[in-house]
Amino acid sequence: MKKIKRFLYTVILLFIAYAVINYNTGFFINISESIPYLGKNYPEAAQSISHASKKLNTVISQIPTPIELIARFQNKELPINPEDIAENIYYSSDTMLNFYAQRNISIAIDNGTLDVYGITDKESDKYLVYRFLDSEGESLRQDTDVCDSDGEFRKQLTIPEGTYQFSVFTGPQQYGEYQSLIYDYIFLEKSADGSWSIKESPVFKNNVEKFEKAKSKRTALADTYDICHSEESIKTLLETITKGIEKDYDKALAIHDWVCNNIFYDTDSIDGLSNNAPYIATDVLSSRRAVCLGYSNLYAALCRSAGIPCNVVTGYALGVGSGEKVWNESNMITDEENHAWNEVYLDNRWVIVDTTWDSKNKIEDNVGYKDENISHIYFDANLKFFSANHRIMGYLK
Repeated sequence: MKKIKRFLYTVILLFIAYAVINYNTGFFINISESIPYLGKNYPEAAQSISHASKKLNTVISQIPTPIELIARFQNKELPINPEDIAENIYYSSDTMLNFYAQRNISIAIDNGTLDVYGITDKESDKYLVYRFLDSEGESLRQDTDVCDSDGEFRKQLTIPEGTYQFSVFTGPQQYGEYQSLIYDYIFLEKSADGSWSIKESPVFKNNVEKFEKAKSKRTALADTYDICHSEESIKTLLETITKGIEKDYDKALAIHDWVCNNIFYDTDSIDGLSNNAPYIATDVLSSRRAVCLGYSNLYAALCRSAGIPCNVVTGYALGVGSGEKVWNESNMITDEENHAWNEVYLDNRWVIVDTTWDSKNKIEDNVGYKDENISHIYFDANLKFFSANHRIMGYLK
């Protein structure tokens, strides 16, 4: 009996040692590199060990430490090691919808005049249509504009009475098919004194509170089962995407563009016409299809592989699933999460990125439709504008 107990104790201790070594060093996850002989002569065994180790790490990462348990019991936030905090130089603008320098748009109101201005680096956005809508979605007035030779545009518009909503559409030709540039989430309101303003999102304060909280750089660089940035396929792709690029901001942009251009939004899985879309970064990469969580995990994996901290953010987005276009008493407090996106740490600040909404590719009835006219509205998005249709709820480990 004692021998059996000793054997069990030995097995338990060896397993604990294995788990600790694996979680802190990645020795077993990268077993082919740690023990080249095993990877060369027994590749299937090495792959099985690596796969099992990743699953174990995922389980371990979800187990709260004693300090975390106490913090949860006391309903307190767990403090982050000061050396691990990603200092967030947060700035916002009342006018700019996004901060990407080569393709952005601003909307400001001055004395009842709507001032629209910005820049684009794409011929597909050369011509613009500005549309004022009433509360029923009916068009009150439509104005046109065209970019100059430098891709810049600016127009001052008188706001018609009864305006509730403002939309911007762009196209490559003066006449023809136009696409929505900012969707339908800019709302205007008129105060009692007759002055116009852009309506602030009712979830903006919630988002500021969560966005400004201290975040761990170590957590945002972790190699997890879903965000498996040490996988060879991820590292190889990253080298291709970022070849010759030095600045982290430009790397994050290049990764955004690759994901938006090459991954297809799987509407069939949303509609129940196919199996659930993959969400593990390597599976998304191999299948080239995903929904929001898959997009976000792949983007995070590529950024982390480049040594750039990147979080996957979960929350509620308007227009996803329910088709809702406005915030109401229900969706502002719901615990349901229907969307995921990223925050990537660049130049000492967290940058909001939503590759799902910037990508135009989709799969419908098992047919892929590719549209290379990707958007950049949700790359380096302004939190004020982002809050028009996104509510931050949590951060995945």
